[in-house]
Amino acid sequence: MDAPVNREDIARMRPLERKALLDEIVAMLMAGELRIGDAARILRSAVLGLDRQAFAQVVKLSERAIAKLEDDPHANPTLETLKRVFAPFGGTVTLMFPQVEDTESLGEDRRQRRAVILDALAKNRRRIRGNPKR
Repeated sequence: MDAPVNREDIARMRPLERKALLDEIVAMLMAGELRIGDAARILRSAVLGLDRQAFAQVVKLSERAIAKLEDDPHANPTLETLKRVFAPFGGTVTLMFPQVEDTESLGEDRRQRRAVILDALAKNRRRIRGNPKR
């Protein structure tokens, strides 16, 4: 399996590759493979390379709001919070009805990309649990 995606890898990506990564994260959200807080964590840490405190300042939210969104599976963020969290990535909050997608019909490259995203998330969660200051 490929190594987890890190900030340096993303910095070297061409714009279309970065867009494909963002699209894959959205597809995983829609398929229920990621929670919205997981997506926020991946984007904050891997794409921007920011800790929660710095990111909270950028998006003008409290660090507590960011932590709740990322860590609490029952978090119920407002639309305004979601708009602020995803704005730095060009994201918007919309209502969509998902297409039915059979993960077995995904190409090998998409399956690998999804595995790398999930692996990066798992490693990030372990690191944060070991460091309660984040």
